Amino acid sequence: MRRKLYEVKTLDEAKRLAVAEFGLKESELTFTIVNQKKGFLGIGSKIEVEAVVDADGITKGKEYIQMLLDNNNIQGFIEKRVRGNNVEFNVEAGDFNGYLIGKNARNLISLQILVGIVVNNYYEGEDLKIVSVDVGGYKQRRERNLENMAVQFGKQVARTKQKIQLDYLNAYERKIIHNKLASWKDVTTHSVGEEPNRFLVIEPKNSKQE
Repeated sequence: MRRKLYEVKTLDEAKRLAVAEFGLKESELTFTIVNQKKGFLGIGSKIEVEAVVDADGITKGKEYIQMLLDNNNIQGFIEKRVRGNNVEFNVEAGDFNGYLIGKNARNLISLQILVGIVVNNYYEGEDLKIVSVDVGGYKQRRERNLENMAVQFGKQVARTKQKIQLDYLNAYERKIIHNKLASWKDVTTHSVGEEPNRFLVIEPKNSKQE
């Protein structure tokens, strides 16, 4: 959990500073006076106050997703899975799954970024979480399709010795294809261009990259 020590004149001052710095509610923090420094005749007296986050960021992440669903009048079920520092949320919203995923999974990517920020606002250092958000099992299906596509195009490039530039894929999708073909001896992959016009190229291994 995140924590910080404040040297202040009053406990209320420490609370105001911590709420502003942590970006959390006062009820999500605990405060402990760990030391008192007395000034001359009481002048200049200060206290050291330790502020500690006292809330579960993973639960807050799930609540954040639920809030987004409620604000968009979407009824859905949120499944949470925690393995060490890996946190996975899977949302099932029926007919609204496509809306939550968005074109080229842009909505899903944005949702994952936002939920990751919410969750990790409660942690620091080794406690930081790796957050993944999926909708209707989309990522698993998409990963399987991309791996099949990688094999298909990889074989084509190896056979024809001609490079192929794929249609637009987001960074997550490009990485899946990179990883799938990384161990191949006769083809290689790299990305060209800048977002949002960045594309993945598969080419013969001895070919000079452009």
